[in-house]
Amino acid sequence: MCRMTGVVFRQDFPMVALTDLKDVAKDGKIPGEAAPGHNDGWGIVSFRNGSPFYVGRSSRPIWVDDSYRAALCDAAKIRGPSILIAHARALSKGVASIPNTHPFVIGGIAMCHNGTVKNIDFKPRHPVKGETDSEMLLARLADRAEDSGDIEMSIRDLITQDVHSREYTAAIMFISDGTNLFAYRDYSPGKSPEYYDLKMSVYPDSVVFFQETRTECEGEVSQIENGELVTVDLDLRVRREMIR
Repeated sequence: MCRMTGVVFRQDFPMVALTDLKDVAKDGKIPGEAAPGHNDGWGIVSFRNGSPFYVGRSSRPIWVDDSYRAALCDAAKIRGPSILIAHARALSKGVASIPNTHPFVIGGIAMCHNGTVKNIDFKPRHPVKGETDSEMLLARLADRAEDSGDIEMSIRDLITQDVHSREYTAAIMFISDGTNLFAYRDYSPGKSPEYYDLKMSVYPDSVVFFQETRTECEGEVSQIENGELVTVDLDLRVRREMIR
């Protein structure tokens, strides 16, 4: 279980997205856990000329890690138009390690995920390095995108065929190929809609997705519904659709 943010920006990167992530990763409460905090690593991926690269990542807690402060400095230097996704992990499977740290990058696609998809039994062609269901889902997506040449169709097939056919707590995902950011929210009946939340804030030069925030959003904020896929391109055009 995790906290995430995803941003599409035209010019300067809005740093509040990453400072907020640090705060909510420290103080955010997890359903069923006595103590707050998403302690099991963090990662940031952005794109340069359409290719993903790690701004930084670590298996340490985000709020005590000096390398996160260094990554913030590097993120501040990124100029748009571009996309950035970031993730603070609270593990549900495996250990706190770099191979298990989101976002994952496979086949030119970056993805991070909040929730657990159970009983994954497929064997993707693209290799995985860690133990998480999230990386397995991305490898499956990379297989589908390689076969079809259509990442949007591949994401829909991943959701309807590989997620909905299995038991899952939630499948809240940010996926990007450098030209679009795809944000999807899905949680199972009985799970906390407050925890498995996703909102979008639209500004003149950026679109920011967040699960919690410590600052007052000045942009136009809207709720992403359960089962909704939102696509934002580098010109900040927004498309919304339900996938059920």
